[in-house]
Amino acid sequence: MSIGSWLVSAILSVCLFHGAAQAAENVMDRYFTTSDGLKIHYLEAGTGSRAILFVPGWLMPAAIFEKQLLALSRNYRVLAFDPRSQGRSGISSGDHGPEIRMRDLDEFRIAAQVDEFVFVGWSLGVLETLDYIERYKPAGLKGAILIDNSIGEGAPPRPRPARFQDDLANPERRVRYLTDFCSSIFHKTPPDAILQAVLASALQVPPAAARQTIGQPYPRTYWRNIVERLEVPILYAITPRLREQADALLRKKHAEVEIFEKAGHALFVDEAERFNAAVERFAARAFAEGF
Repeated sequence: MSIGSWLVSAILSVCLFHGAAQAAENVMDRYFTTSDGLKIHYLEAGTGSRAILFVPGWLMPAAIFEKQLLALSRNYRVLAFDPRSQGRSGISSGDHGPEIRMRDLDEFRIAAQVDEFVFVGWSLGVLETLDYIERYKPAGLKGAILIDNSIGEGAPPRPRPARFQDDLANPERRVRYLTDFCSSIFHKTPPDAILQAVLASALQVPPAAARQTIGQPYPRTYWRNIVERLEVPILYAITPRLREQADALLRKKHAEVEIFEKAGHALFVDEAERFNAAVERFAARAFAEGF
């Protein structure tokens, strides 16, 4: 199958998936325009002044948090952000560096009128959540949930294979690489619509943007120092590969850790009920006065 056929098929699937999710529950499409003129998309469910704000991982769409939008919106306003060039947001041929992406996050939070909130970052979204907190120091932040990425503790992660950048640059290898990558983040086979939503988002991101966003321009100590300075509760939800980092976090400050032994990187999809229950417990405490 050609690259174009893969992409068309994937995008059609994500559109069908998104429509089905909206029909099932009151999950709404929202948009705003950034200060540099790009149309950014996010999903919203639920109401109220207390919000839970999800930031997805590398190349991933807001739609991957469907199960969280549906379940958590019974008690909270839940929002899931599509970073520029990802999901249903506009595709930019320009810069995708941290300064631009953090500005997008801030403009999103202002446009969505989010005041008191728990920030949830997954994978690359962990680093971007921490970077945003460091840069903007949002007054309404009540807690941070960091899902399955390094926070600068313990041994550094294994470097990516040398051919990683070449795989992203070569059109044919890029399709194969991203198809395998999108399957690999799940331990259990996800609903086909979720897998296709993920693949559609990954394939549409310009290769230069994919390479830029994965190459964070900070030393590992940057993340560790931000976490140490955080004055809000933290929930670290991880797979066993990050157990050493969890132990270091617990030794240094008050935090909660949930280890998902039988889940993949997208642990909130593989074990949605357990993850959602953990978020409910954590958010109730984080929003409580005097926590």
